[in-house]
Amino acid sequence: MSSWTYINGIITVSSMGRTQHESRYLLDTVLDHLPLVTGSEKDMNVHVIQKNGFDSSVSCDEFGQKTNNLHDIYGDRTYHGGWLRLQSEYIVVVEGQFRDREFEQTLKEFNNWICRLAKRIMIEYLLVKVEGCGNENIMTNRNEAYSDMYEYPSWSNDGVKNNTKNWCEYLMWEDK
Repeated sequence: MSSWTYINGIITVSSMGRTQHESRYLLDTVLDHLPLVTGSEKDMNVHVIQKNGFDSSVSCDEFGQKTNNLHDIYGDRTYHGGWLRLQSEYIVVVEGQFRDREFEQTLKEFNNWICRLAKRIMIEYLLVKVEGCGNENIMTNRNEAYSDMYEYPSWSNDGVKNNTKNWCEYLMWEDK
């Protein structure tokens, strides 16, 4: 008889980026480079949902240029170099059914995964349940433990103060 463990939960994250495409690209690239949470048949599934609405506006593209060829979150063009509305928050859904895995092994792999994510992408909210073999662990962002792991970009006040550079900075277009 096989042993099974399960992961189910949601994580709300905030991805940096100067356009909607860049923000999603950075999040997807980070997710693609995280350690695996494995099972003998299938690894953990990750689904990304962009939050509705917008939480910021910019007046130029990722190159710092005023342009009229960008699309906002509604699919509309900003024809007159107006404000481009952006949504930096995403909901990341994690789920998995892992055959031939002990609870401790799955929990360790998920801890590695979530800690690496927290360093690269700001975690706003976390509610994930890991269970199996008669054990369960419900993970939250209580006391902002995962938010505090975030490595701020070098241009932010916290990045300058802490002398940090976020891994995602290497993926962004250089300003000229």
